[in-house]
Amino acid sequence: MEDTEQKGLEVEEVDLEDQNQAASILSLQPHSSTKEIEIEVFDTIDTNKRPKAFRSTFHEVIVVVILSLAPAASSLANGAYQMSMPETTSHFGISGGSMAWASGSVFLGSGSFVLLLGGLADALGRKNSMMIGYAGYAIFALIGGFMDNFIALCVMRGLQGMSVAAGTPAAAGLLGSTYRSGQRKNRVMACFSAGAPIGNCVGFTVGGICTQLISWRAIHFFMTILYGSLAVAAFFFVPRDRAIDWENSLNILKKMDITGAFLSMAGFTLLAFSLTEGDAADKGWKTPYVIALLIIGVLLIVALGVYESYIPEKPLIPMQIWKSKDFTITMLIVAMGWIEFYGVFTYFGMQYFEKVLGYSPLKTTACFLTMTIVGVAANIVVALTFHLMSGRMFMIIGTLGFLGGAIVWETLDMHRSYWLGPFWAFTLSVIGGDITYNVANMVTLSSVSRELQSSAAGVFNTVIQFAGVIGLAISSAVVGARNPYYGTPEQYDHIPELFDGFKNAYLLAIGCGSVAVFLSCFLKVGKSGAPA
Repeated sequence: MEDTEQKGLEVEEVDLEDQNQAASILSLQPHSSTKEIEIEVFDTIDTNKRPKAFRSTFHEVIVVVILSLAPAASSLANGAYQMSMPETTSHFGISGGSMAWASGSVFLGSGSFVLLLGGLADALGRKNSMMIGYAGYAIFALIGGFMDNFIALCVMRGLQGMSVAAGTPAAAGLLGSTYRSGQRKNRVMACFSAGAPIGNCVGFTVGGICTQLISWRAIHFFMTILYGSLAVAAFFFVPRDRAIDWENSLNILKKMDITGAFLSMAGFTLLAFSLTEGDAADKGWKTPYVIALLIIGVLLIVALGVYESYIPEKPLIPMQIWKSKDFTITMLIVAMGWIEFYGVFTYFGMQYFEKVLGYSPLKTTACFLTMTIVGVAANIVVALTFHLMSGRMFMIIGTLGFLGGAIVWETLDMHRSYWLGPFWAFTLSVIGGDITYNVANMVTLSSVSRELQSSAAGVFNTVIQFAGVIGLAISSAVVGARNPYYGTPEQYDHIPELFDGFKNAYLLAIGCGSVAVFLSCFLKVGKSGAPA
């Protein structure tokens, strides 16, 4: 009996360690529960042996593929919706900064709910939570495909993002709890991490093909078929984690910080909306409701900070995590980097190829494939060299990549060769993004106490999502300030002015990149995350 109890204690310790590691690597919020793991999964010293939860290697591969498509959902939607943005917004008669909502709504939905819905796995079980996320993603994609109102379309896409927030943490937790630390787990987690860049590549490709050969609505139906099928496959193939204890589930649901999630969503939504409406409204920034919504949005974000500091029993964002200087600096760097990456590089890169150069969606897709190829290669190089150089040096190199990409775009003339301009801008920015992402994961794991690692990982993911939304809003506002036609029906009738307006967005990226480089010099992160 003592041996059994001791063995159970060891399983609990491994489970907590592995899930926190998985969550930090993937910027997700883990939710550990030792009851979900059978002792027999860890009954062998050989960590490279197939877990007994799987009947065969084929079964294991199928499950890993199903779970790895969870982090692909958000990037797939972003890539596809950005590629189809000109056709989608043209269909609804949308122009200027308001166009950003066609893809930014996915980020907003995911960022607003990832901290809240990560707890759904505790209440309903990881497998159930993941299937709910996949099914919700498919259903809202299907409904969005029939929308004839732009606001309703953006709402459906935002609900897709909310579904991602429910499914992805659960998928990460399933893998983290099934595998013990070792080479087999490293390979599995590498497959899971590859889901995001692969999703982005598939999104660009599907978006280009559907938009050019069928319709932008076909993108929604593709996602419905893909993730609807995955929800069914998960039901049959993914091992059960535990039976639902409804009494415990209700207690967990009651303790969820609904107020914090509302303040977060409302504050950032109003802030982003007011920034994008600055060039879309008839009187621009002189429009009363634009200023009013901007002020209310800022006040709600301040209220969120105050509320999270003093009121909830289990806050979405424990304020203690900000006591770590390295973590705080890293989150600021990540925010600057993702404002550049999603708010400027991919968004205005797509408009540059399709509207300025007149490329077809398929040709634009081919131009964007550089990002995927370089991204995969950069991840491999970083994984092999992380132990050779300090995290601070890696972060400096990454932020210099962001800055270099912004400088290339800023100095680009309208008809420069792809191989002499955009190719290098994509290469530098992707290297910057991948290195920064990996170092930020390292800092999340090493700079805060163990009990705060889950919250830190969730905050990291939230910062990425919200930075993308706010970046789109700010960049659209500064472009409208330079181009008087931006945000009007005539914006595409004045291509030189349109391209010139993009320069303001690239100046914004240079500013963010410069701040990121400066901040990275103050990090104290050694090799493999050990303090310098």
